[in-house]
Amino acid sequence: SNGNPRDPGTLHFSMEGMMNDYEEAIKAIGTTISKYSLSKRFPVWGFGAKYDGMVRHIFQCGNAPEANGVEGVLDAYRSVFESDFIMSGPTVIDLVIKKAASRSKRFHAAASQSSKKYCILLVLTDGMVSDLASTKNLVRAFRGLPLSVVVVGIGRADFTEMQQWSDVADIQERGRFTFVEFRELQFDSKALSRKALEKVPHEVVGYFLDRDILPS
Repeated sequence: SNGNPRDPGTLHFSMEGMMNDYEEAIKAIGTTISKYSLSKRFPVWGFGAKYDGMVRHIFQCGNAPEANGVEGVLDAYRSVFESDFIMSGPTVIDLVIKKAASRSKRFHAAASQSSKKYCILLVLTDGMVSDLASTKNLVRAFRGLPLSVVVVGIGRADFTEMQQWSDVADIQERGRFTFVEFRELQFDSKALSRKALEKVPHEVVGYFLDRDILPS
């Protein structure tokens, strides 16, 4: 995928006192998201790694199903690099989206004036997804769920098609999807978070108003 994470100069490489781009994105955007979470507990999933010769398009990061706070998310991410794995393509995020959708379906089933829960799936990727048409169809299919998909492009891959998808104004065509390229805002964490999450408030309000559930 993007090189051996244990080698300096690769995208996942980090050293004490200096975060890599993935960690910077998690910290910036995760800190904002966590302000709106009562539990501060977040599942952390990885994709694009080979374990025992088998490519995994989804796997749990960390020992627990959920991480505690943003620091817990960072610890879960870092723990992956202590395991025996190999970075591997292709870039497939459909299983991760389906996993988030399964979680949001529980919230959807219980949605009421007294129960308002919403999911934000934050995906960090170093390359274009391998089957963009499939991923688009999946996101559109889940637009009736309390789920927003936010993808951050890491590195210097050509993300033009992802950006074009994100720029579509019609939510029926776009789905609840946002793309942002990390390197364009990497030196301004607040601007990065703001750009990544700019559509989410409208998507949250739209979801609940469609069900005649008013904000409290």
